[in-house]
Amino acid sequence: MVEVSDVRIVDTRDESLKGAMMVVGFPTHGLVGSVAASYLVHSLDMTLVAYMISEEFPPTVIMEEGVVSAPVRFYASKLVCGVDRSCDQLVVVIADIQPPVGMLNRLGQVLLDWAEARGIQLVVAIEGQPIESEVRGDARVVAMANRAAAPLLEKYTFQAANGVVTGLAGGILLGAIGRTTPVLCLVAQAHKDYPDARAAAKVIETVNPLVPLLVLDTKPLREKARQIEAEVRKTLQQTRESMSAIRTAEAEGPGEMYR
Repeated sequence: MVEVSDVRIVDTRDESLKGAMMVVGFPTHGLVGSVAASYLVHSLDMTLVAYMISEEFPPTVIMEEGVVSAPVRFYASKLVCGVDRSCDQLVVVIADIQPPVGMLNRLGQVLLDWAEARGIQLVVAIEGQPIESEVRGDARVVAMANRAAAPLLEKYTFQAANGVVTGLAGGILLGAIGRTTPVLCLVAQAHKDYPDARAAAKVIETVNPLVPLLVLDTKPLREKARQIEAEVRKTLQQTRESMSAIRTAEAEGPGEMYR
């Protein structure tokens, strides 16, 4: 178990993840990270290996067929090896909540600590760049890295970015300064007002060369973009409504019979 202050990652399986690549997808502009992470988990039939908890998280759990799970979860794919004995494995961190801004630096630190403890060889955070209108054609994806990952920008011909990154991706990159674990951030143009599955597909396609032995087919994602966008939007809307109801109840105080 890795812990920073009140943020903890609890391992549920003790299998080796040494050499794996970890993709982090939290709710962001266009929900690019959430959609991409969810698609990878389901299309690769990944297995739950850990979850994150914190007293500062909203009181929310995720239900699948009546069974509850933590809102921040870690999944791992099966290990796939090629004829030259090179192997690929993917770890995906997916979140169904938006953590408070004040804890994002701590989240980034504990994610990187866990990755290093489990032998992860590369961390890729996904972020969205909000735009006003729908993107025609493929979204533009740019990349930024800590010094340990900088050689990957040229090797894989990523379009290097200039500017500022905030949110969890910013917290992860801030925590990655000075670390030896390579950390990349992929930023995709995405509509600011609705989930953008097409931008998520473009990000997955950008990631694909990093794990060439894994089949990351984005065709179904593109074909079902509207359906996936609607499902993700519904889940987040339900979470917001639940939190709003809790805040309203707290503001109103106890009922009349308890006064």
